[in-house]
Amino acid sequence: MDLGGDIVSSERFAMALAVPHHNPRRTVASHSLETAEYALRIARWLNRHGASVSEEDAVRASLMHDLGMTEDEVFLSPSRKKAFSHPRAGSRIAREEFRANDVQVDAVRRHMWPIGLTPPRNMEGWVVVAADKCCSVREAQRYARDAAGQLADTLLG
Repeated sequence: MDLGGDIVSSERFAMALAVPHHNPRRTVASHSLETAEYALRIARWLNRHGASVSEEDAVRASLMHDLGMTEDEVFLSPSRKKAFSHPRAGSRIAREEFRANDVQVDAVRRHMWPIGLTPPRNMEGWVVVAADKCCSVREAQRYARDAAGQLADTLLG
């Protein structure tokens, strides 16, 4: 089942390949792909345990959740403002460029919870929140491990 090929092959996603995210080695695109992988795993686990989560909506929303970062006015803004502005821009992009449904748009718009004060309205949105946070923590761990290794190499010469 194709859960987001149109998104990944889009011009917008190609732009996301050039936008750094969370650390200098990651991009919005790489983060979004990893988030989508986590979202699919979480959705499948929930469905095996009696929930009813649309895997398609969770994956598509994950692929789109940070595309608002590709807008110049968002990308160039201070981090604090970026945290609040990219979900708005992303939800507009999701609707206009990818004809996202209401579930997907809500998940994109609210994925920054709890920094964004309004939580998702549906399970798919909660899956995106969880997948995004898991992915972000792993990215931070990788970056810290790499930085520590570089520091050790420098000190031990």
